[in-house]
Amino acid sequence: MLPLVAACNGGDPGEEDFIPETAEASQALVCGTSLHGTMGDGSGFSCAGAYTTARIDARTRAKAICPNGLCIVNEARGDCREIDDREFWAVYTLQFNCSLP
Repeated sequence: MLPLVAACNGGDPGEEDFIPETAEASQALVCGTSLHGTMGDGSGFSCAGAYTTARIDARTRAKAICPNGLCIVNEARGDCREIDDREFWAVYTLQFNCSLP
């Protein structure tokens, strides 16, 4: 048997009903139909660090293309190479649509 839970504010006419927000309810996202792409690159002391820097670079470039934000984003890691002793360089690509205002 399930317990019965009572509301804290039982019927005060000055209070609105509580409606929990979800990501979908709080922000309607409308995506443009044009597909865009960008690539970022970066370096670090490991491939993981280089990919992180490259991803930040790719996202910065994408936000310049889509100032209202991105939607339907596909991300991919490219090559990672050691370019110097203990320094790595990596590429990161994004394909995305722009969010419309």
